[in-house]
Amino acid sequence: MFFWMKQRGLSAPASFFAGTLVMFCGAFFSHVFAGHLPQLSAMTWSPLILCSIDAVFRTQRARWSLLGMFAIAMQTLAGFPQYVFYTGIIAGLYATLRLIGHWNWRIAAALLSTYPAGVLLAAAQLLPAIQTTRETTRGFRLPFQFASMLSLPPENFVTLLSPDLFGHIARYWGRWYLWETSLFIGVAGLVFAIYAIIRCERGTKWRPVIVIFVAFLLALGANTPLFGFLYTWVPGFDRFRSISKFSFLASLFLCLLAASGLNRLFREKRIEIPFIAAVFAGAVALGVAGWWIASTGSWPGLMNASRASGQSYLFPQLYADTEFIAQSQHLAAMSLFVAAGVCALLGIILASARREPRALFGVIALGAAEMLVFAHGARATFDSTTIVNRDEKRFLEEHPGDYRIMNVANPNSAMSIGAQDMWGYEATVVRRYAEFMTWSQGGNPDQAMSYVKFVRYDPLFAMLRLGYVLGQRGNQLEIGDASEAPMSHLQLVSSYRVLPDRNAIFDALRSTTFDPAREVILESEPEPKPVPSESAGAARIVAGSTDALEIEADVEQPCILLITDAFTPSWGAVALPGSVQTNYKLLPANYILRAVPLLAGHHHIRVEYTHGALTIGKWISIIAALAFLAALGRCVRT
Repeated sequence: MFFWMKQRGLSAPASFFAGTLVMFCGAFFSHVFAGHLPQLSAMTWSPLILCSIDAVFRTQRARWSLLGMFAIAMQTLAGFPQYVFYTGIIAGLYATLRLIGHWNWRIAAALLSTYPAGVLLAAAQLLPAIQTTRETTRGFRLPFQFASMLSLPPENFVTLLSPDLFGHIARYWGRWYLWETSLFIGVAGLVFAIYAIIRCERGTKWRPVIVIFVAFLLALGANTPLFGFLYTWVPGFDRFRSISKFSFLASLFLCLLAASGLNRLFREKRIEIPFIAAVFAGAVALGVAGWWIASTGSWPGLMNASRASGQSYLFPQLYADTEFIAQSQHLAAMSLFVAAGVCALLGIILASARREPRALFGVIALGAAEMLVFAHGARATFDSTTIVNRDEKRFLEEHPGDYRIMNVANPNSAMSIGAQDMWGYEATVVRRYAEFMTWSQGGNPDQAMSYVKFVRYDPLFAMLRLGYVLGQRGNQLEIGDASEAPMSHLQLVSSYRVLPDRNAIFDALRSTTFDPAREVILESEPEPKPVPSESAGAARIVAGSTDALEIEADVEQPCILLITDAFTPSWGAVALPGSVQTNYKLLPANYILRAVPLLAGHHHIRVEYTHGALTIGKWISIIAALAFLAALGRCVRT
C-alpha cells in the first residue's frame, strides 16, 4: 500500500498513513480473529495490482505491467479465488477510468495482458483447482439464497466510525459476521477521506470516488436489486457468497483518499478554519449520539430486529439476556464516545498545526494509535490447548483404529486432535458426498451445500466407517458406539448391481435387502465382472496419505474392491509392479465411495490424483515463468 501511494506521487508520511490504515482496517485485520489465512494472503496483493496500473500510467512504460502479472499470480496462488475475482473487477474498472482522457493503445494492451499473463503463471494451481471445483458443491450455480448470504447490511456503514456499535467481534450481535461487515478505517482516516473528496483536485479524487461507490454498491449484495441481475447474467457472481468482500476494495480507495487529503495539508501547509470547525462539530455530534444510545429505551428493540432478520449467528438466548443487552448498549455508547474523543483530538492537532505545521505528524500518530487499539481488540489470543477437548482426545487415543467419528456439537474438533470426522466446515465439499449427507438428513440433495443440520443417525453411515458418535450435555462429553458396526477401509465384494440414476441408487441404499458389506451399487458395468464367491480373498493398505493410498490384495475369484473413501472423478487407480492387471478403473460405488474391479490373483495398486490438469498446468506455468523472466531481464538491461 505504501508503494502504491508513492507511485501516485504522495509523500512518505501520507503513504505511511495509508499503509497503516489498510493494514489494521476492519475489512482486513478482522479476518485474523476468524483465522482466515487464505483470505488475508489473497488480500495482501490487491494494492500491488492497483499500484501496477498507476505505475504504467505514470511512467508510460508497459514494463510495469510485469509487476501486476506477478501480483496476480501470487494472489491466485494464495488460494482464495473470490478475492482474485473481485480484485479483477475493481482493477478493471479503475484501469478503464484511468484510460478515460489518457487513451494509449500501448498502455491499454499492456493492461489487458496483465490478468491473462498472471493466470498463466499460476496455471499449475489454477487448472487443478478449476477441475476440483467442478466436482464440489461450488461447481454449479449456487442457490440464490446461499449466494446472497453475507451481503453488507446497510446499517453497518456506521462501523466506519464506531467499530463496536453492534458488539465486540467475539460477541457481535449484528447481521452476519463482523469480519465480513466491518468497514472501520479509523475516525482520522474517514475524516481525511471526506476532506479529500471536498478539497482535493478533481483529477485526484473522481476516479477513487467512483470506485468506492461501485465497490460499496456491489458489497451491499442482496440489499439492492443489482445483485439479482449480476447473479443471473454475469458469470462468477453465482459461484460465491459473501459479496460483502467488495468492502475491502472500497477500503483501499478510502485509505487512498485519506492519504491524499493528508498529503494536501502537508503540501499546502495551510489548514482551513471551516475544516477544523467541522471536525469539532463531528466530535460533538458523535458525543450526542453516544449519549442518546446510553439513555434510550429502544435499544432492546434494535437488537431484536437483528435477531428477527435470521441473519445473526449469536446465540438466540443472549438477545433475551438483560445483562447482555445492557452490556451491549454500554459498549455501543462507549464506542461512539471514543470516536468523539478521537475526533476532538484530531481537531486539536489540526488547530495546533495552523501555528506549527510539524504538528500534522500528530495526525499520523493518532491514526496509527487508533488503528492499533482497534486491532488489539480483534486479536484474541489464547492457549491453543484449551480448544482441544481432552476427554475426546483421550478416548480416541485409547480406542485406536481406522474409523471416523461424528461430533454433533463440534464437528471441527477432529482437525485439532488428528481424528477423522464424517463432517465439518469446508467451503468446497465433494458434491456427491454433500448430496448423500443432505439426503440422509431428509433434505433435498439437489440443494446440497456445505451446511447440513444433523437431526438423525442413519445406518448407512456404517459404510463411511462411523465408529463413535460424540455429543455434549452441559460441560460433559458424551460418547456412544455407532448403532451399526463400521465397515473396514477395504472390502472385497462379489455381488453388484448397476443403477445409473442417483435417486434410484439412494432408494436402493435405503432398501431393507441392501447390505453394503456384501453388495455394491455401481453406475456402469464393471470390467472384469465379479464371480459370486463366499471367500473373495484379502486386501490391506500398505501406505496411505492425503495424496495416495497404496493397496495390496490377493483374490481367488474376480471381485470388486470397495474403498470406503469419497469418490471423485479426478482420482484413479494405477498398477504397481507385481500386479496381475496392467490397468485398473476407479468407479463410483454406492454413489459416494470408490470401487476397483479386480481379476483373480495378486494386485498392487496405488489410488491417487491422476487428472491431467496438474501436468498441463505445470508446463503452462513453467513456460509462462520463463517468458516472464526473459521479459524482466530485458527490462533490467534497458
